[in-house]
Amino acid sequence: MKIDIETTLPVLDVSRENLYNTVRHILQGEGQNNAAVTIVLVDDPYIRKLNHKYRQLNRATDVLSFNLNDELESNSEELGDVYISVDRAREQAYRYRISMENELHRLLIHGCLHLLGYDHKNSRDRKEMRDKEQFYFRQNSSMTS
Repeated sequence: MKIDIETTLPVLDVSRENLYNTVRHILQGEGQNNAAVTIVLVDDPYIRKLNHKYRQLNRATDVLSFNLNDELESNSEELGDVYISVDRAREQAYRYRISMENELHRLLIHGCLHLLGYDHKNSRDRKEMRDKEQFYFRQNSSMTS
């Protein structure tokens, strides 16, 4: 398992170790012990450019996942990249009245689940993904408390 945490920001005020452990826990929980994932923490202008280029939406978003391996195989290496806007995470944390770190982990879980093939295009898939998000968020909360 290979997990890289990168940032385009001058300062990162969250624990890289906690982010790493969250991703590791999800990958292990989903049986992806050989996967390689890159997490990139960015600002709104950066993620806006990505969102415009790849989704034709000219606005910032909170998280984007780029699956580099469409067919999940047990010996697969490069799973993909997850880009998270720290600006969006900070704003949403304020709006939801939760800590910024909790919101960042929620977005991280959401992005990783997308890499693993989960989606929310219809109600059944949305429920399955939400259940997985809640499961990993609860487990993550107990690991970091």
